[in-house]
Amino acid sequence: MTSTGLTSADAFLIASARTYFANSYQNPVINVGVPIDRSLGWVPTLSFRVHDHLTLIGEVSETPYPLILSLRRSNLINLDVPVSVYSICPEESYLRNQADYKRLIADGFGLVTVDADGFAQRRFAAIPLIQQITEVEFNADIRGLPSKLRGRLAESFDRYRHSAPTGAADIAEVMEGLVLKAGRDAVAKGWINAGQARPGSPAQTLAAMQAAPQCNNIAAALAAVQAYISMYRNLNHHFPKDRRQAAKKYRDCRHGFLEGLKKIVFFREQVRKIGLSGGF
Repeated sequence: MTSTGLTSADAFLIASARTYFANSYQNPVINVGVPIDRSLGWVPTLSFRVHDHLTLIGEVSETPYPLILSLRRSNLINLDVPVSVYSICPEESYLRNQADYKRLIADGFGLVTVDADGFAQRRFAAIPLIQQITEVEFNADIRGLPSKLRGRLAESFDRYRHSAPTGAADIAEVMEGLVLKAGRDAVAKGWINAGQARPGSPAQTLAAMQAAPQCNNIAAALAAVQAYISMYRNLNHHFPKDRRQAAKKYRDCRHGFLEGLKKIVFFREQVRKIGLSGGF
């Protein structure tokens, strides 16, 4: 045990992780054992600012899933600033404890492992916890959709997990694609004219469909989709001014992504009821 309370194993993991993060994030100022917020009731091993809107935390552990991360997860989510969290553990522990690793990433944390030579490797990327959507949650929302649409939404989900604003905007693009196809179906039936179902004009298509008597029974669905696209298609363009605005943006992205999934399911069900394909 060192005078700082760290074991030699801890010190080894910390040194390796610091080198890894310094190389990965262009030499930020990395704090060791410095509190980041009183409400956490815990001082993380490492912490640093990735940029003005994101704090990254690293916690050393002999196992892939440190107990403190499980205990403090809700506190981390409730912080009014975006935070990404990594567990840092020995490589052999990661290889022996795959069940713990799977629980760790399912809860939104990332993992960096360190081998016997001190080489640190990222096994799974951490995301800001306030933006996390689990695979279980995602799969539950797309259940019952045709395979082509599920595959396209899986692309949106992958984008979301790397960049929440990009993923949320992509869901709005998927919605626009469904609207365009519904518009073309309506043109084929003679309900609206071809000029009202042009690519890049979802608002015009939705307005034309709302005016068509054949679509009276799905007016609420058309209006809901129009409002959704208007609200979320340009979310990626609003740059936050500070960390609290960034936290709000990430939360808005999470809400927008999940709401988009639900709107897609609802819209498809409604247009199919009036004889349109509901395709993509």
